[in-house]
Amino acid sequence: MAPQMYEFHLPLSPEELLKSGGVNQYVVQEVLSIKHLPPQLRAFQAAFRAQGPLAMLEHFDTIYSILHGVPPLPGASSYPG
Repeated sequence: MAPQMYEFHLPLSPEELLKSGGVNQYVVQEVLSIKHLPPQLRAFQAAFRAQGPLAMLEHFDTIYSILHGVPPLPGASSYPG
C-alpha cells in the first residue's frame, strides 16, 4: 500500500488553520480550553513516544491549542514572517 501524500501550506496567519481549505487540507477541528488540555497533552505525549513526529498529525488540535493560548512576548510581532 502506497503511503498517503500530504500537501503542506504555510498559512499567512495562525487563524487560517481554523478555516476549512477544501479536500485533503488539514484544519483545526477544535481549540481546546485550558482545563481540557492536560489529558489531551498526556495522550499526545504517549502517542509521540510510540509514533514519533507522526503523532503531531493526530494530535495537532492539542498542539495548536497550546500555542494559541500562549500570550505574545512584549514587543514581538504576532506572527513571524
